[in-house]
Amino acid sequence: MAVFDALKALAELPEASSAAAAGGRSEAGGFKLEPVEPGQAPPPPASARAAETAKGEQDYGPPPEQLSLDESLFADPSRARRDRFWAVGAALLVFLLAGQAAYYYRSELAVQYPGLKPYLLKLCEPLRCQVFPPQRPRSIAIEASDLQATDPARPGLIQLTATLRNHAAYDLGYPALDLVLTNTKEHTLARRVFLPKEYLERGKDVASGFPANAEITVRLDLDTGDLGPAGFRLDLLAAPPP
Repeated sequence: MAVFDALKALAELPEASSAAAAGGRSEAGGFKLEPVEPGQAPPPPASARAAETAKGEQDYGPPPEQLSLDESLFADPSRARRDRFWAVGAALLVFLLAGQAAYYYRSELAVQYPGLKPYLLKLCEPLRCQVFPPQRPRSIAIEASDLQATDPARPGLIQLTATLRNHAAYDLGYPALDLVLTNTKEHTLARRVFLPKEYLERGKDVASGFPANAEITVRLDLDTGDLGPAGFRLDLLAAPPP
């Protein structure tokens, strides 16, 4: 924090001083400065010049060979053949997987994409399969159901009446009716599953499916014998293919 006056510390140095030759430091405690031309950078220390020389002379070996894209792919003929073999095999597996998916979901594809139905029918010809509407009982609701005696003289004869409605926007397969007869304590007395061909009207084509947004009424005449049912439960199940 003071002004330094170099004139007060001037001293004459010997021409050949061992201290100056060793580190550039004079006996008087000062440093020997060499004049530098304006615009010229000072030379680097001897140790830095030696390190740069050693680095520049280091041998890293020959440069790596650069290959183009075509040369890297087809440099090895056997490898190129293997790659083509795997590509063809992968394409065949994808085609086989697509065929299996079309076979398994043929009913869903036929109703979701009607334009595919003719091709699915042709696919089923050699495979001896058929394309039926899909089974989705959850999309069909029981709008109303009732169980009444039909002949007072014969209490074992009853009639089941149920109204079913397809709430889907496409045709569905007719479901199976799961009927359970219960007593006054709601214990199961008997159970019977009715297939579509058993509860549909005669002459009705089961394979045509339940039309979209349509409603049907089912009537079944039952002989319960001596069971004397007091109630019932009715549910819908997926029916096997007709």
